Amino acid sequence: ACEEQADGLVIEGRPDGPLRAADVDSRGDHRIAMTAAVLGLVADGKVRVRDAACIRTSFPKFVGTMRALGATIEVEEER
Repeated sequence: ACEEQADGLVIEGRPDGPLRAADVDSRGDHRIAMTAAVLGLVADGKVRVRDAACIRTSFPKFVGTMRALGATIEVEEER
């Protein structure tokens, strides 16, 4: 569960079992996009991060770095 607050987010995890695959809309927030991508590495299926181009704001080489660490990342152009 996730609850938005004026100064951030409160996220309650699931201690039992893997994270679930998800379709995450970052809404242009590079922190959300990168977090979703990293958490996707341990999810039980594919994780799709929408509006991920915002990652370039703070970490232009994020995709290359993740691939160098062994992650499988596909980049789709926004339509």
